[in-house]
Amino acid sequence: MNNIKIFHTADLHIGMLYNRYPDSIKSSLQKARLDTLFNMIKLANEKECNIFVIAGDLFDKVSGITKKVLSETIKALDSFNGECVVILPGNHDYDNGMIELWTSIRSNLPEKVLIVNEKQPYNLDEYGISATIYPAPCHEKHSDTNNLGWIKEENIDDSRINIGIGHGAIIDISPDLNNQYFSMTLEELNRIPLDLWLIGHTHITYPTNESVRDVKVFNPGTPEPDGLDCKHKGHAWIISIDKEKKISADRIVTGTYKFIDKEYAIETKDDLDAIMNELLSDKPEMTIARIALKGRIDEDTMDYYKEVCNKLNNRLAFLMTDVNDLGIRITTDKIHKEFSDGSFPQELLLSLSDDEDTLQLAYELIMEVRE
Repeated sequence: MNNIKIFHTADLHIGMLYNRYPDSIKSSLQKARLDTLFNMIKLANEKECNIFVIAGDLFDKVSGITKKVLSETIKALDSFNGECVVILPGNHDYDNGMIELWTSIRSNLPEKVLIVNEKQPYNLDEYGISATIYPAPCHEKHSDTNNLGWIKEENIDDSRINIGIGHGAIIDISPDLNNQYFSMTLEELNRIPLDLWLIGHTHITYPTNESVRDVKVFNPGTPEPDGLDCKHKGHAWIISIDKEKKISADRIVTGTYKFIDKEYAIETKDDLDAIMNELLSDKPEMTIARIALKGRIDEDTMDYYKEVCNKLNNRLAFLMTDVNDLGIRITTDKIHKEFSDGSFPQELLLSLSDDEDTLQLAYELIMEVRE
């Protein structure tokens, strides 16, 4: 085989519970992570990839993965039509030789699936691929050192295609404030005489361009958005390396759900229409949104806000709203309507009509006393 095409993913976190969400959406989010694996393997088959690489955190944890989920995961891996699936244990699904999860996987492992959990080279000749894998697996959840050291001591055969697979924070690309996520640097990775590095852990993609050439280090990010702080659509890399070891890669979109977390200032009904159009513009049935609304609006607009909320609740997968900073605009007409002429509340509020913030506060205090 002269050219090798690799599908590179990581951080699927199958088994993530989403306990912060209600049951109405939680089970769908859990299922989506497994569905994404099936979808990626289908895409890898369509693109005729030779190797399907999972660079850590296939699972979200080392315990509590149900037999059904495990069986479905193995079924998905077995559906890859290429030569080999390579799985590296990450820090969430680490393998220290005593983890029941990995024991269960190995007892049901398809022949084409290779778990690279030891600090040793893995020759892929038996899969018909003239390449060697150099893994940096995780044997624990946290570590202040990475597992690249053994590779630096190896005599690398440069007549072969040599692929490193690692899992950990890449300094200046992903945060590791307490130095506990197997941190590494781009300089460190590039200095090791391998042809390609496939990294996991960081939930954003690197490089940032959609198509790149002659780049050695890749990180796909999570393939399925996993929460409100996830701003991308979920990605993976399809990487080609030719017999001269020239590398080209394309980033592809892999996610199903989309998360939106935004704050909006509201003054008119048009502002509400703009929000509704934005949230419903692209696959609303797969959109989870948290919106915070702020401003002072008239009563008609407040009534319209409730209509818009109902429409969004019916169309979106899930909607959360924060209206703590949204209130009715206090006007002189409203003051005259709600308070009797000459009353103390009316006189007080009318005297504050030129100071909107103070007027609003005074109105709210008066209404609290009334209640």
